[in-house]
Amino acid sequence: MKKTLLILFLLFQLSIYAQDNSKWNIGIEYSLDKLSIDNGQYNDFLVTEGNINGYGIEFDKNNYSLGLITQFFFNEKISVSSGFLYSNKDFTGTYSCGTCDYIGTFPGYSPETIKQRFIVIPASIDYSFQIGNLNPILKAGFKNNIEINNNLKEQSKGYFLEAFMGFLMNYGISNTWNIGVGYNYQTALSDLYKTDEYKLRTNSFYLQINYRIK
Repeated sequence: MKKTLLILFLLFQLSIYAQDNSKWNIGIEYSLDKLSIDNGQYNDFLVTEGNINGYGIEFDKNNYSLGLITQFFFNEKISVSSGFLYSNKDFTGTYSCGTCDYIGTFPGYSPETIKQRFIVIPASIDYSFQIGNLNPILKAGFKNNIEINNNLKEQSKGYFLEAFMGFLMNYGISNTWNIGVGYNYQTALSDLYKTDEYKLRTNSFYLQINYRIK
């Protein structure tokens, strides 16, 4: 159902574009993402087998997102945005076997990189406060995370949904080009894994370069 609504939203944007392409921005976005999880009592552990076996988690990787973004303006204040981004959400995991002969981390298991890679399709409503060349923007919406690579694929559902809100400061460098920096706070609305709660929290700091289609 969520994916169907997403497809309908994108088709709606394309139909608007076909009617009037003068109200569109298109650009690129790069963000640095600081990840954490909220999974109840043990916020640094992910159960992958039974009730207690799994991975100790440390978010010490250089997580990031990169891709294309679009924005359609209904008027000077209100717009909608979407895009297509590649996102790296890797972490360092150390396997722990609570049901083995040894308590705690089983001898021989070393920290390893757990790859979590996604295609992210955001959809947001934006409100703009145009002040000369400066354009502060408030944003709120959802991000669809579609898994394309995961070392824990057997335990994964392959998809999770996030809600986000944030702030973007754009600066117009010409009639058609603008550059902006922003911040988003993202919280997962659904779990990625079948075996445990895994609700990501993300603080993202990002850079955008946009072109206004005339």
